[in-house]
Amino acid sequence: MTSGPPLVEGVTAAVVGVAAFEPHLELFCGALGYEVAAAGVVAAADAARLWGEGLGDVETRLLTAAGADTGRLHLLKVPAPAAGAEHPHTLDLGLAGVDLYTRDIHASHARTAGLGHRWSGGPSTYEVPLGERSVRVTEGFCLGPDGLDIVFVQPGNARGTAAWAVDPGRPHTELTSVVAHVPDLDAELRFWDGLGLSAWYDVTFSSPGLEELAGLPPGTEVRLALVAGAGGGTTRIELVTVPGPARGVDRRAAQRPGRALGHTAWSVRTGDLDAALSRAGHAGGRVVRPPFEAVTPLHGAARLAAVATPNGIHVELWQCAVTAPVATGLNIRPIH
Repeated sequence: MTSGPPLVEGVTAAVVGVAAFEPHLELFCGALGYEVAAAGVVAAADAARLWGEGLGDVETRLLTAAGADTGRLHLLKVPAPAAGAEHPHTLDLGLAGVDLYTRDIHASHARTAGLGHRWSGGPSTYEVPLGERSVRVTEGFCLGPDGLDIVFVQPGNARGTAAWAVDPGRPHTELTSVVAHVPDLDAELRFWDGLGLSAWYDVTFSSPGLEELAGLPPGTEVRLALVAGAGGGTTRIELVTVPGPARGVDRRAAQRPGRALGHTAWSVRTGDLDAALSRAGHAGGRVVRPPFEAVTPLHGAARLAAVATPNGIHVELWQCAVTAPVATGLNIRPIH
């Protein structure tokens, strides 16, 4: 269990590498109702301290849904990606899809397919265990630009989301989950528990509907844990492991922010960066980028660092500065 008060409440943003901004803006802003909250460049020196040497200046866009301060997208332009875009399979290790809620999954399917983004099968409904009963889940996998998988979920009983609280009539929410397939799920749970997030759902099950949707062999058992803050939070972490022999590609080493396309990292805001780094180390993580101060279009004025979780997932941890950022030539909206 966590020793001390929670230091994080959930995931602030998914970090996504893009070859060009336009396809993502067409999809998220044009079709799903997101907005560009900030745009600008992370200076080469700051990019090196956060993501590693050799990137130069990094062009970025910050996307939000109804101004939500979680469930955001941090888009990083990658002019020379180390490899081409590939969509991860459910059996692959590493970061997988990002989830969001939809009011009408069939309308979402038609809208995104009309933009040329095919789905790996149409929307499907299947059952998952919840205590002594089962609940029906309706979702579909959209193959978005640059290898980004977007999971549309039409909830039977939706959790509260910031976007729907502000605008109940909007069709789509901010990101409600970010997904990773990890080999040691228990180690990952201990890591996030150390920072103040706990698993409110942890179950092993098999489902023909999920097998069809995710392209899994018949009879595949999947362990799924949903990790969130005590207050519920909007954007939870969805951890998956497959206990059986079925295996895919290990993508973790290639998922490097600023160098790879698609879902490459998570960005997590904390109220106490030093304490968060200390707890991360004690909970099995390791600091890969030590703290520094910067002003960026994605973080505003902040102290930033980066850690690797026990399963090698790249996580930015950052703490807002007390004052709002002022930077000439950048369109920055501070995040509070």
